[in-house]
Amino acid sequence: MSTAIAALKEAVELEKTALEKVRTAIGSAKHDQTKSVLEKYVADKEQKIDTLTWMVMAESGEIQPEAMTEEEIAEAKPAGKCPFTGQLAEMGIDISKMGGKPEGMPGHD
Repeated sequence: MSTAIAALKEAVELEKTALEKVRTAIGSAKHDQTKSVLEKYVADKEQKIDTLTWMVMAESGEIQPEAMTEEEIAEAKPAGKCPFTGQLAEMGIDISKMGGKPEGMPGHD
């Protein structure tokens, strides 16, 4: 197993552990606003875990990147387009939302 695959698998497990901690916090949060923000955080975290899982599959050769036209390649280079965007979209994962600021999180306006 490559270092990348091992690191990604470990990252998935750490993210799952963190997700469970946040779910515990939701159950005991006193304020509705806190619960609401944490629920949005959980949804975002679940999507990121799914994305990391797909990256593990991609690195291990379980899925192949989409073939891109020359025009898409030229467009993707400056934008840094992920070659797995189509396959991730089929699974309901919108990677355009990755790396953005979480909505409703204090200090992230």
